[in-house]
Amino acid sequence: MAAFLFAVITLIWGSTWLAIKVGLVGVPPFLGAGLRFLISALIVGAMLLVRRKSLRLTRGDRICVLSLGIPVFWINYGAVYWAEQYISSGLTAVLFATMPLMTALLSRFWARSEELSGRKIAGILIGVAGTVLLFWPDQRLGLQQVLGMAATLVAAACACFNLVTMKQYGGQSDRDVLNFLGMGLGATLLLLTSAVVEPWTVEWTTSNVLAMLYLAVFGSVIAFSAYYALIKLVDATIVSLSTLIIPIVALILGRVFLGETAGPTAVAGIAIILGGVAVAMLPVSQTPAGRA
Repeated sequence: MAAFLFAVITLIWGSTWLAIKVGLVGVPPFLGAGLRFLISALIVGAMLLVRRKSLRLTRGDRICVLSLGIPVFWINYGAVYWAEQYISSGLTAVLFATMPLMTALLSRFWARSEELSGRKIAGILIGVAGTVLLFWPDQRLGLQQVLGMAATLVAAACACFNLVTMKQYGGQSDRDVLNFLGMGLGATLLLLTSAVVEPWTVEWTTSNVLAMLYLAVFGSVIAFSAYYALIKLVDATIVSLSTLIIPIVALILGRVFLGETAGPTAVAGIAIILGGVAVAMLPVSQTPAGRA
């Protein structure tokens, strides 16, 4: 089950970088993100209504809702949408791949919920190195590109903060309730932000409408349900390693839909990423003496 959930997360979120880029054509970033999560919240709310699920929250649930609504659905996604105006979806995915290292450090030194083994840290560093090699920028960056890169690093930090928080407080929570309330809070904050800083000048097209619906249903409702189910099964650091596979999916989709090619450097980056994930995730075989 854990392997299946891991595959769902990486395949869907690997495609969302491209979908965000398509959805931004004609739609301001905070408005686009806000509408996405408003649609997602309505879908999850309908599911809860059918289930007649109570929205009564424990203290841990309230912490998780705030951790979802503010750091993730507001700051994280607002930063990613804003950044993709100025940097490529591939570079955004690269910078977001620093999340596992941040997660490992937070889990060890803040939550104190996981051991920072040499094998974990080695696998994460190898994977990050391969991801950087995969999408290393080959041109000088202007101020807007630098700010976009910085915004993506902020987004990654917010995502790993939520991951560790959910692992610590959300073990017994109903993930659909948390998603409904967190998405609703995030959508409200994003739309308020848009109303303050963005002109609501929108040019709707078939492409950006379909991209928004895909992001709302698959990228939010389905992927987040799988994501938080996986958190309950494995370590937070292992869950965050999905961000190292996502750029590979983005590369394949770029080749299929945009005609992008992968040169020798990209192939080397893919190999290094997979090697890093293998180092961090594959179980170590032990001798009877070692187990003793």
